[in-house]
Amino acid sequence: MPRWTAVIIYRSQAGIVDVVHDIDEICDLDNLVERGPDWDTIESITIRRTGGDRLTLEEASSR
Repeated sequence: MPRWTAVIIYRSQAGIVDVVHDIDEICDLDNLVERGPDWDTIESITIRRTGGDRLTLEEASSR
């Protein structure tokens, strides 16, 4: 299961296009953006954690 889901929202003449990428490392997003359409077409990028424990900051600092 990928650790992250990134949604890149692009502007097009037909309207907004959203592309979902499941990635293991956030640094993988760099290649997706560089390889994709010109970055001036990007409206926004949202990154969400998809797996793992759901810790608080306090719980994580005590690990």
